[in-house]
Amino acid sequence: MDTLLKVTRENNKITGTLVDTDRLNATIATGVKEQLNKNFDDSEICFTLNLQNIKFIDSTGIGVLISALKTARQHNGEFYLTNVNKEVMDLLALMKLDKVFDFK
Repeated sequence: MDTLLKVTRENNKITGTLVDTDRLNATIATGVKEQLNKNFDDSEICFTLNLQNIKFIDSTGIGVLISALKTARQHNGEFYLTNVNKEVMDLLALMKLDKVFDFK
């Protein structure tokens, strides 16, 4: 599997950036979900997902974000989104998910 998520780690703070794509959709969702969830093996991880490159997200991609948030909470961690493009933020707001996710 290609690396879809570039990760930098400093103690329990992790920043991940989706690379080589401008879409978070069904085509890459399974791989991204696996790579995100691997980072929550330890408890109390603070993970920030940088979406600066993402211009399109579908329902499967939304499911990946919700899954990561749920996994983080199960491990007493935190999950943030950052650098969310306007179109993606508009979709999150339409689905009322702007009230569910935390943003940096």
